[in-house]
Amino acid sequence: MTQTMKSVVLRQPDELVLEERPVPTPGPEEVLIRVKAACICHTDLVTLHGEFPGCKYPTVLGHELSGVVEQCGSAVEDFACGDRVTSFAFYHCRVCPACLAGHITACPELRAMPFQLDGAFEEFVCLPAAMLYRMPEGLSFAAAAMTEPAANSYAAVELGAIQPGERVVVIGPGPIGLLAVELAKRKQPAQVIMLGTRPERLEMAQQLGATHVVNVYETDPYVEVMAITERKGADVVLFCGGGEQAWLLAGKILSPYGRLVVEALPPSPEAQWPVRVFDFTSKYVSYLGISGYVVEDFVKTLELMAKDELHAESVITDRFRLEDYQEAFDTCMQRKGGAIKVIFEMDGE
Repeated sequence: MTQTMKSVVLRQPDELVLEERPVPTPGPEEVLIRVKAACICHTDLVTLHGEFPGCKYPTVLGHELSGVVEQCGSAVEDFACGDRVTSFAFYHCRVCPACLAGHITACPELRAMPFQLDGAFEEFVCLPAAMLYRMPEGLSFAAAAMTEPAANSYAAVELGAIQPGERVVVIGPGPIGLLAVELAKRKQPAQVIMLGTRPERLEMAQQLGATHVVNVYETDPYVEVMAITERKGADVVLFCGGGEQAWLLAGKILSPYGRLVVEALPPSPEAQWPVRVFDFTSKYVSYLGISGYVVEDFVKTLELMAKDELHAESVITDRFRLEDYQEAFDTCMQRKGGAIKVIFEMDGE
């Protein structure tokens, strides 16, 4: 096996370079993975610009990945060389009270890519075996790399507890919002309405099952949503992106006893968006925050993709080699050519 590898390193905010690094050696409970595919996430862009607190430098971005096991640590029993795997974005201990209660993102031992662990924008990555899951047979490496963002979508939809016949609005047609449309449609709602600004993304939302799409640049979204829902409003709003105006709209279109699931990152860690206390008392609405997913969400997402009931790979629009990292990031940040999801494929598979 080669002794060195190509690695896209974030030395400090806004300084992204391609380096030749030694291939890491896995510790006793770690696995060395030959990366096959890794997607760029919005979190990578925020971290690139130094806007996400708690990141170590230098680091390697990329937490949506798939690959092949190259080497196992001495204590690893669940994996073997040649296994096709995908990964959680974070490590959790599995034995603390939070983990045992299923609240794994509250684990005191939590370590995440790229904040405490190097990520996958490199030819090999070394990760704790506890983060890994085998890929189902027949699933492509590109699709498997989408498990992590799709699990976020799945978790948001599940938290919304959508019931048959309810009215659902998704705000923010990024990859997570788009996959949330497809997953929400499985709950048999009366309507799934996608709000956004980019025609190509709204068209994708329709392909994934949206019953209605609303371009907020072309019409008043409040008037449109209320017309579509016959003045009833939304039982569930999945807030997957947008600024303060989108946030205010979300609260306004909620029906009595509605649920607003907040999956999106704010524009800054200090951002504070207003909530009318009247909504809590008069409309009985619930604001539900989510960041990440649990084991069941991740496993179920893999199962749905394996059964061709979730088409996460469909939102991938642009594919690059690792060496073309600058063009890949520019394409993602500037949404060139209508880019939705950008992926690195290490050897064209």
